[in-house]
Amino acid sequence: MKIGIISNLYPPFIRGGAELIAALEAKGLKDAWQHVFVISSKPYRGLSSLTPSQNEEDGILVYRFFPLNIFYYLNDFKYPSFIRLLWHIFDTFNIFSYYQIKNILLKEKPDAIITHNLMGLGFLIPRLLKKLNIRHLHTLHDLQLATPSGLILFKQEHSFQHNFFKVIGYIKLMRVLFASPEVVISPSKFLLSYYQKLKFFNKSKKIVLPNPIKSIKTLKKKASYNLELLFLGQVHSAKGILELIKSFRDLPLPGVRLNIIGVGPDLNTAKKLAGADPRIRFFGWLAHHEMLPILSRMDVLLVPSLCYENSPTVIYELLALGVPVLAADIGGVAELIREGKNGWTYPAGDFKVLNQKILSIYQQKEKLAHLVANCQASVAGYTLDKYIAKILALLNNEN
Repeated sequence: MKIGIISNLYPPFIRGGAELIAALEAKGLKDAWQHVFVISSKPYRGLSSLTPSQNEEDGILVYRFFPLNIFYYLNDFKYPSFIRLLWHIFDTFNIFSYYQIKNILLKEKPDAIITHNLMGLGFLIPRLLKKLNIRHLHTLHDLQLATPSGLILFKQEHSFQHNFFKVIGYIKLMRVLFASPEVVISPSKFLLSYYQKLKFFNKSKKIVLPNPIKSIKTLKKKASYNLELLFLGQVHSAKGILELIKSFRDLPLPGVRLNIIGVGPDLNTAKKLAGADPRIRFFGWLAHHEMLPILSRMDVLLVPSLCYENSPTVIYELLALGVPVLAADIGGVAELIREGKNGWTYPAGDFKVLNQKILSIYQQKEKLAHLVANCQASVAGYTLDKYIAKILALLNNEN
């Protein structure tokens, strides 16, 4: 079967977990002897970047082009809100992307297309697939179809920004443009329920299918007298990292350390908040092989989100390594967590309770080793081969 994957970003261009899932899915389909190609974007590098390039990356044909617009998707944080609004209007009806992707699809003649996040490539793509009569599976990753930022913050659910886009009909427009793909896949119950309440995908087959993991791997833990906490992800206020640093500095525990891996628009602010506290360490962006020595020292992953997230990829990855998770109970973040078994949860935004949980874990640090097997068992059913088998079953119309 010939399967195309369309994703606004694809490694090495990365913002979050969605593009990593798209790449993992492409690899899994290739390993399952499917003919796979990918369509994605790339930054503007002169007029030649408007023409789709073709390169084989890890044995997979990848098409990339710059979707003609004011700026590249990953550079949105550099521009004021009114410029971003114009960008969103152009992006929604990006006729340039429509025809570039149409030409690729007419050339490749796929049996099916799996779409991931489309913001930055244009929201006319679902209509194109319908017009070309190509089977369409869509994987949800965030709230981009409900609000352009994809972010709805805790206790700001009815903010001016979100009400503004409701008033101008953004949600209705997205419903019309997306219509009903043949299958809609959601990694979390929360996200699927959210879109169903907004009356999206009424005629689609809808399933909850948690994100895949590469494999189960046990880290060789390095002994430490400290409790090593890890934040791994985008350094953005919506992820709760700034409030986490503030509350962490109130912890009078010299034997607890906070390790931060990642970059983002609020990195400088985060460093200022950390000040000279020797317990807080920043590692910046690291490649996967550079992370492993650090991860082998980590005791607990912290996911202090202040926004309604889907099912963060980092939770799957660290559970697969046997690292328990302490996460805010918001959106789909905590759906994988079983209290005291593979991690712990706390009410989103309540950093006093978070500190209490950290203190409790610190006082029982010797028990963490007993959670490794539970962590790995909780995601053992989500390996890539099992995920791909379910995708192929959907494409083959199997129940």
